[in-house]
Amino acid sequence: MSLKFLSWIAAVIVAAGLSGWIYGASGRSNVDQARRDAVQRANLMEARALILDGQVQIFLVNFGDASRRYEAARVVIERMQTAFREVGQAERAGRLEIPLSSLRDAQRLASSLDGGARNSGDEALKALMAFAEPATPSR
Repeated sequence: MSLKFLSWIAAVIVAAGLSGWIYGASGRSNVDQARRDAVQRANLMEARALILDGQVQIFLVNFGDASRRYEAARVVIERMQTAFREVGQAERAGRLEIPLSSLRDAQRLASSLDGGARNSGDEALKALMAFAEPATPSR
């Protein structure tokens, strides 16, 4: 075999490997984005459920459990905020500060056995659901 023939074989192998890598990576970003969206929705619904459970605990006059539920919801929202910052969506991460602030207030009030924790929990829930709504284009 000649050197020219071996170089052609090497070029074909490199081209085949490169095209396979490009083909394999072409749909990966779409899959990653869909996975991130699904994780975001799951985290959002988990935080919502925890806030609602905290509200129920306030109605049952169980302030200790309400405080723990609000804390758990805060951890979930902070996890979402970190994920947004990691992918460069600082504006969306900043919008989560409003429900976080309300949750901190609700948790503080629940820890001090104050029924006003329900109002702060309602504010946190409204802010979280406002975050979840897709931005509507202005006309």
